[in-house]
Amino acid sequence: MPKDTAILFASSDVYAYALFVSMKSLFANAPQLAAEADIFVYAWRWSEKTKAIFRAAFPVTIRDYELPDFVPLSDYIKHFTPALFARFEAFDLLQHYTRVICMDSDILVQKELAGELAKLSAPIALTWDDCPTVGHNFSGPVEGYDLSVPCYNAGFIVLHNPLPAQKMHDWLYRTLARYAHYCYLGDQGIVNLLLQEFKLKPEALPQSYNQKDSSPNRVLKKAFIIHAQGHRKFWCYYYFNAWYNFYTQWLNAGGRTDLIRKNTALWDKLLAKIIPSPLPVPPPARAVFFLLAPDGVRNPAKFLLFAVKRLFRVRY
Repeated sequence: MPKDTAILFASSDVYAYALFVSMKSLFANAPQLAAEADIFVYAWRWSEKTKAIFRAAFPVTIRDYELPDFVPLSDYIKHFTPALFARFEAFDLLQHYTRVICMDSDILVQKELAGELAKLSAPIALTWDDCPTVGHNFSGPVEGYDLSVPCYNAGFIVLHNPLPAQKMHDWLYRTLARYAHYCYLGDQGIVNLLLQEFKLKPEALPQSYNQKDSSPNRVLKKAFIIHAQGHRKFWCYYYFNAWYNFYTQWLNAGGRTDLIRKNTALWDKLLAKIIPSPLPVPPPARAVFFLLAPDGVRNPAKFLLFAVKRLFRVRY
């Protein structure tokens, strides 16, 4: 039976471990929404091994993704990788579904979303962003738009028909090509320009749909989705028990063990003495701990805090 909802994820191969955790949390904690939707992953330069891990773990359609040839690979685009702009493909999916939900690749879904999202009726719904204005998304001039208005966050987007989906899809890429050298914060600025271009009045979602991981514990406990925004990623400074558990499943499935966080040379030498190389699969729990822990040489206080939280199973 055809489904009315599609969910879109996207990532580069190096970020696939974070996406794996995001999708595991969706299926574990929002099973109704996951069952109601066709799930698509737009993969930028994934290895066949990564694709095999995801296909074995999820009922998912994987689509190889590249930017259109007319979009210049500016420093900003290369910094985020083209995978970030696969979010624009939500408007292509919207030509085949009543509703399309875009989720970021570095989130933790904590609660069922199906009933809450069913209440939405606006053509587009987003959360507000900490970025003060739309203009703060660009490092250069953008003419013809009001850059002083508040900015929406592009990390969680819900689209509903009717919308001129194909027209919007094409416009997003043309506009990205025009401002490729100015889009300082990636796709978010382009999405905010889209709202003005097509005179859309979004439904503002509560921050609980896109809660920053650095928020107080009392706030995190109520969130539907926790988002690792900015440099404060789950795997860098904070210990989230759920993230750790799902990440262990990634390693057990044979996923890559290299993380984005950079270590000092001395810390790497200490790790080499603690963790066998190459790392066996499935890895021992202590190896996972040291891979996730902050650099104990550069950040000893953060390492100790991480260790205490791990010891006492602190959730956040």
